[in-house]
Amino acid sequence: MAQFYSRNRAYLQPFSPIFGEEIFTIRGWRNRIEATLAEYRAGRGLRLMLLPIEEPSRVIGVANFTSITSFPTFLCNLGYSVDEAEQGKGLMTEALDRAIGYVFQDLGLHRIEANYMPRNRASARVLEKLGFTIEGQAKDYILIGGKWEDHVRTSLTNRAWNG
Repeated sequence: MAQFYSRNRAYLQPFSPIFGEEIFTIRGWRNRIEATLAEYRAGRGLRLMLLPIEEPSRVIGVANFTSITSFPTFLCNLGYSVDEAEQGKGLMTEALDRAIGYVFQDLGLHRIEANYMPRNRASARVLEKLGFTIEGQAKDYILIGGKWEDHVRTSLTNRAWNG
C-alpha cells in the first residue's frame, strides 16, 4: 500500500484530500491496517485492494466502502483509486462490479453513494458503466489541496434488496 500511494502520489493528489506522510510508509500502514480491521469487524467499512493475478503482491488499486449504516438506510459511501499505469483498462470497473455484488448481496446494503469532481471524467465513466445515477451537485463538498471542491453526487440502488 505504501508503494501504491508513493508511486501514484502526483497522480492521485489532485483528486484527494491532502495525504498525510504516514500513507507513504510501512509503519503508517501497519497502524492503518489495525484500524481498518477494527472498522470492518464493527461493520462500518470494507476496504479492498486490487491485485493483478500475475503479480499478487503489487497493489494496483483500492476500493473503499465506508460509513456503512444499517437500519433504516442500509447504505455506504464508495471511494476508489487505480494506479496511473493501469488507467483506462477497465480494471476498476470490473473490480467494482464484483465488489458491489458482495456489498449488496453479502453485506445486505440497499444503496451505495459515490461522488466525483466534475473534471474527473475517468471516474464519471466508471460510475456510469456501473449504473450509478447522477443525483445532483454538492457545492464546496470536500477540502482537496486546501480548496473546497464541488462534487457530482451519484448513487446505485440494490433493486433486489429484500431486507
